[in-house]
Order: sequence, then C-alpha cells, then structure tokens
Amino acid sequence: MDIRVNTPEIQDQMNKLFSSILLEQQKYMFVKKADEEKAHLVETQLQEYTNNRGKGFFYNYMSSGRGHGPFTELIDGSIKYDLIGGIGPNILGHSHPLYIKAHLESACSDTVMCGNLQPYPEAAALTNLLIKNVEGSRLKHFWYTGSGSFANDLALKLIWQKKEPKYRMLACTKAFAGRSVATQDITHNQAYREGMPQSVEVDHVPHFDHNDPENALQNTIDALKAAVKANPNQHCALMMEIIQGEGGFIFGPKEYYEGVFEWAKENDLYIWIDEVQTFGRTKELFAFQNMGVEKYVDIVTVGKALQVCGALFTEELNPKPGLIAGTFNGSLTALNAGEKIVRYLTEGNFYGDNGRISELEKTFIAKLNHLAKTSCKGKINYAGGIGTMIAFEVGDASKEVTVAFIKKLFQNGIIAFMAGSGPTRVRFLLPLSLTDENIDEIFRIIDQTVNEVVK
Repeated sequence: MDIRVNTPEIQDQMNKLFSSILLEQQKYMFVKKADEEKAHLVETQLQEYTNNRGKGFFYNYMSSGRGHGPFTELIDGSIKYDLIGGIGPNILGHSHPLYIKAHLESACSDTVMCGNLQPYPEAAALTNLLIKNVEGSRLKHFWYTGSGSFANDLALKLIWQKKEPKYRMLACTKAFAGRSVATQDITHNQAYREGMPQSVEVDHVPHFDHNDPENALQNTIDALKAAVKANPNQHCALMMEIIQGEGGFIFGPKEYYEGVFEWAKENDLYIWIDEVQTFGRTKELFAFQNMGVEKYVDIVTVGKALQVCGALFTEELNPKPGLIAGTFNGSLTALNAGEKIVRYLTEGNFYGDNGRISELEKTFIAKLNHLAKTSCKGKINYAGGIGTMIAFEVGDASKEVTVAFIKKLFQNGIIAFMAGSGPTRVRFLLPLSLTDENIDEIFRIIDQTVNEVVK
C-alpha cells in the first residue's frame, strides 16, 4: 500500500539518517557515573517539574533521550541498565532499530495522532495483526483506547451493557486494574482510592497462593461461591490478571485457571483478562495463550509493550452504536511501532519453550537462586517470575528494605522498581536486548548492592 510521502531522495536521506542515529545511540552502551559538571542537572530540573506538577518523583531520573539496548543515559551524563522499561512499554530496550524506523516513517505522514473518525492504515494494520494472533480464541474485535486504565474502562462498559442490570464485579486480592474512576475500585489497594466515592461494586477473592498450592483452587472457588451467595444474581464478570503484575508477579498453573474459569462459565460470568502488563512477556504473545485457556476468555485488555492500548473482545460483547468512541487511537509512530514489535516478536525466536524469553526467565531465576545460596545467603529469600517478568525478595521483604535496595541499585547502575505488599518484591521487566555479557554485569551489581543494603 502506498502511504505517506516517499521518493527516492526521501528514502536515501532516511536511510542515512537511520544509520547516523543508530551509530550515535550505540555510543551509550555501558554503565557510567554522572559527569561532575552535570551532577546537579537532574535534581535542578526535577525540582522545577515537581513544583509545576505538584508531586515529587521516586527516582532522581530525567532521561537525555540517549541510550541503546538495555542502557539509558540521564541528563547528568550517567548511564544505567534499564530493567523496568518505563514500567513496561520499552520491551525491546532503547533506540531499537524498529523504534527508529517507526519514528522516521511516521515523520513522512501528514499528522501526528490517528483517531476513530479519520483512521489511517497503521491503525488498521495493527488491528488486523492482533486479530490474526488470537485466532485460537473467540476474540474477534479490537478497539483502541488512550491508556491501560481506559482499556479496562472499555471492558467494563462492554460487559455492563450486555449484563444490565448485573453490574457487580469479581476480582482478585492484590489486583491492579488502573487508577481511573472505575478501575480504582477493581484495584485492591485501598490507598489508591482514598477519599474517593465507590463507583463499582467489587468482591475480591484470593488469587493463586504459592504458599498453599494444593488448596489454592478450592480456596478461590469457595470465596467466589461466598461472594455470589452474599449478592445473588448481581455479578457480571470475573476480572483476572493471569500474572498479577503490581501484586508481585503472582501466578498459578494452567489447572488453576481452568478450574476458576470453568466455575465462572457455569455461573454465567464473563471472563475478562487484564494483560496490560503481561502482553508480549511470557512464552506466548498473550499470557492467556501461555496458560492454554483461550477457549474461556471473553475480553482481553492490552497496553504497555504494544505501544498503544485497547481491548480484544468476542462478537457477543460487540456493543450497540454509541457506547464507545473517542478521539485518539494513538500516535502514528506508536501504531507503526506496535505492528513492527508484534511482527518482530512472533516471527523471531522469542516464544516457546526454547525461545529467548524462556531463556531469560531461566537464567535470571537460576542466577538469583545461586546468589541466595552463596554470596547473598539469607539476604535473598525468594526469586521467581515468568518470562521477562522477574521478581525477588531482599532482606525481610518489607517496603522499607526493598525501597532502600532499589534506590541503592539505581545509584549502582540499574533501574528497577517494586511490586506487591507483604511481601514487597524487587521487580524487573527485562528488555529483550540483553546480552549474556549484560546479564553477568547485572548480577555483579545485584550481588554488590544486596550486600551493601542487607547486613
């Protein structure tokens, strides 16, 4: 399809610019401390930003826009490993060739944002590709939204319209669905909705329990039964994260989800899977595919690694005219990059038991467990995760110790974050650009930092 402006001259200049950008970005591929003459810049810039937005920042971090692969540079000249990727979007790392190409191609288009009233081919192409990649399920449609929270709002609206007047939701303890007016009620952490009126009635039930795996399924079903009995004929759907991201990367085996979903279907409930964080990160493109539960799902929300957000849903949930609309699908760069990322992941050697994602999972967990048995004995007490979603516990796994650890890790050259409460875990969302040499250096830094923080 002939889209955007494109001439031999433009193509030649684009190829030269692509090469020049990539060569320059590849100069930032090592851990480095801040430059002495620039050391004040981050704090100065963040102070002004903090004053303007009214809230502070977790890290003294402001990017220079320079970096490559797993590395990113700050405006103070320091270079660090980025193992959280903007809490998810940067699945390929920094200045990946696909990102550069998507930017340059989109610069040849006539606008920045693509919307619903006037669609562009990029939106159609990504939609078609997503639908193609869920052919083993009953999902038939995809609709764009402006964020992961809005994708979950969309899911709620589609479900409510079909289940009217049954509006009550079922979700899991430690669930995170977002911070919009609706999703803050589905999100289990009460601190995220302090002072807010309740908009959605939600009953929270246990997710899979690693401490009691034999009884986990029955405990969940017993709690579901109790919720339905207490509020008969009121529930419309069960919202579940196959892997609870903000909860600390909590997940169970296939049999657990099959049992929960069978119960949900027997009780006439829609099954809504939140994959805003998990999309692209397990041994299959979707976590529900990784668990082999395609036949159960009615609606799946996605975002982050896709570069845009939205919901996949069945024909049954296709809404009446007027329920959903919106100005933006996303920027043309994001839509273009999203398609390239999905093709790159599904056509490359990333998925399956022998793919790179499985290899990263095994390597990181094995190396963390090795530290736990050797130089960090008694200081790392849990290591786990799935795919590129890796978590571990440091010291007593309190929030205070975990925060102290990840802030020291930041000083030592690695950007991470935390997840969960009681225990609070260190969280990595690994970029797929990591090399074996990078991993060796990362674990030297982890080893050093654990022993600096936990005495």
